[in-house]
Formats: sequence, structure tokens, C-alpha cells
Amino acid sequence: MEHILTEVHPYKIYQSGKEGRWFTYIHDPSRPRNRKLIKRTSYEAICETLVEHYRKKLHMDMKMRELFDDWAIFRRDETSAKAGTVRKDVGMWRTHIQKVMVDRKQLGNYKVCDITPGLLYSFFRAITKDRELTRQMVNNIRGVLSGMMSYAVERGIIQANPVRDVDISRLSYKPVPDKSDDVFSSDEAEKLLMYLENITDEPYALAIRLDFNLFIRVGELTGLMWDNVDLDKREVYICHQVTYEPDLKDDLTFTSKKQVMERYLKGCTSQGYRREYLTDEAVEILKLAKKLNPDGEFVFMPNQKPMLTLTFNKRLRKYCREAGVPYRSSHKIRFYAASTAYDGQNLVTISRMMGHSQTSTTLHYLRNVDRNEDFSEVFSKLGRRNNR
Repeated sequence: MEHILTEVHPYKIYQSGKEGRWFTYIHDPSRPRNRKLIKRTSYEAICETLVEHYRKKLHMDMKMRELFDDWAIFRRDETSAKAGTVRKDVGMWRTHIQKVMVDRKQLGNYKVCDITPGLLYSFFRAITKDRELTRQMVNNIRGVLSGMMSYAVERGIIQANPVRDVDISRLSYKPVPDKSDDVFSSDEAEKLLMYLENITDEPYALAIRLDFNLFIRVGELTGLMWDNVDLDKREVYICHQVTYEPDLKDDLTFTSKKQVMERYLKGCTSQGYRREYLTDEAVEILKLAKKLNPDGEFVFMPNQKPMLTLTFNKRLRKYCREAGVPYRSSHKIRFYAASTAYDGQNLVTISRMMGHSQTSTTLHYLRNVDRNEDFSEVFSKLGRRNNR
């Protein structure tokens, strides 16, 4: 504390008088000689008063770019925010927020206490006037700013979050192309799975086949352990996932990504923990995987290590090319699972199998579906038909 005050406090701190009180001054333009006398009963008390005084002054002068840096470190040290999420926000701040000119001044150079709803309206109009950003991107930008300003409220820098008073619903956005058919078709899935059926000694081929037979995220698939597989009961328990996260450094740069086994699932909701049924084909695939990896902890362990998501998608691309079908990522296999199993009435069941807490999230995965098709079991059409 003494070191900090020595750097920022221009007046001497001294003890005087019969009672031994401590004295100093703080700058105050409204007073004679532009200073105000401060006196306390102890040195510690006067230092505490000065620290609070300069803290308020620093708060009044804090710039938006300084607030963002503090907020990022706060999230790293004090919250459960993942480094990958913070990394995306850092990129968004640097690319779409801090250098945007608002009234001939970059937003990052504005004082936090000068940010008003009116200023933010000018900012959002500036970034949307050319329709270069989608509605989702603008919502994400708004989320970053709202998070920053809520943190500023928590620190006592401002009294209220001005972002909450900004309505962005009527702004101009980049049109989003129709992706209703951006999913493996039944013919494409059948063709790819027939090709992979002949590759029984390669864990990635087996993992891709199993992916088509479950409502599972790729991180849940690569993190699947034998302890969570029960072939007798024909079920698999999904309770953790493998992710790849960097570490955030103090200068807001990031280390290389490292593999992390997470004992929670995306969204941290109770719906994420779930049991899924194993079709005949899924059981066959798992038996083949057990032959390849009889003693491993994980179901799929190429080179005796847990499977990498990046490599999974590289192999998927390779196999799609060799099978003569368009490549779509592992995430689009989840789209296939939801779209194929949907019969117009089983949305809640599919949502539960997907690990979603809201059926509105599941609706996003329904692409190019026939809502009039009638079948009874959710899993009966995943992968290849069991009764072919």
C-alpha cells in the first residue's frame, strides 16, 4: 500500500499534534490552494482513506479497453468461464468492438462512466449499417459488452448496466443463407457407413460409425470410457467429455490448446447426463472396438491415447472423400441423428437424448425432415437400418 501511495500521492503524510494524529492533503479544485486537508487517528486509517480516494479516481478515469482486460482476467481467476470462451471474446473485442469509431472516437478509448445507451445505439448502428454481421454475431457482441458493464457495476465503477437499455432487434443484419439441407442425407449416410463397414481395424472408422448411431457430441464420443458402456443392458451412460482448451496468460495471449477431461457436459445441465440405447449395429461396433483396445480406459484410443476431435474430423473428411459423399463435420452427424429420428411427435424425447435443456435448442438441429413419416422407436433409424 505504501508503494502504491508513493507513486500516485503527491502530498506528504505526516504525524503532528499532541494527540499524534496523521495528516495529508488530497487534490480538490473547489478548495483554497486546490487541496483538502485529511486527518486520521492512525497511519493505517489515513492510508485506507487515500486508497479509497484513488480507487474512485481510477474508476472515474478507467477506459473501456482497461475494463475489458480486467474483466478477462477476472473471468479466468474468479469464474468458471472456459479459456476457449474467453479467447473467442478477446477476438470479438479486438476485431468488432474496441476500434469501432463512435463520434470520431474509438469505443475502447471511452471512459466506462461515459458509456450511455445513446452512445451504444450509435455503436450498434455503426457496426450494422453495411449489413456485414449476422444477427447472431451482433447478439454475441452485445453479450460481451453486457458482461463487461455488469462487471463494472459489480466493481462499483458504474451504478447500472447501460447495455440492458439497448434494443438491437430493429438493426440491419447480414442475411443468413438457408441451411435446411446442410445435413447428411439418408443416402449419403448409408453410402458412407457401407464404406466404413469394411474398415474394422481402425478406431476412427469405428468411432464415426458409432457417432451415427447415437445422439452424442464429438467430445462426449471421444471421452467415452468402457466403464460407461453396458453391452448386456444395451446402453451407454454419457457423463463427461473431452475438450481442448488453451490457458489465458496475464497479457491476454493464450497458450497452445491442451486436452482436458471434463466431469461435466456442455451447458452444465442435468439433462446433459443421460443414458442412450445401443442398436444392434452400435453393439457390433463396440465389440470391434473392444478387440482393438481390450485394456484401454477409453473406448477409442488410437496410439494408446484418447481420440482427438481435430483428427476425428480429418479422418471423417478423408472417409467422405473416399466414399464419394460430401464432407460434413462431426457436429452435422448430430443434425443427422435428430433429423432422421424426428417423427413430428417425439421432439421431447429427442431433446432428452441430445442432452438439451430446451426443446427450442433441439429444433435448430431438425433439417430437411419429413414430419409426416411414422415410426415408433427413436433409435430405429440411426446409422443403418437394423432390419435391412
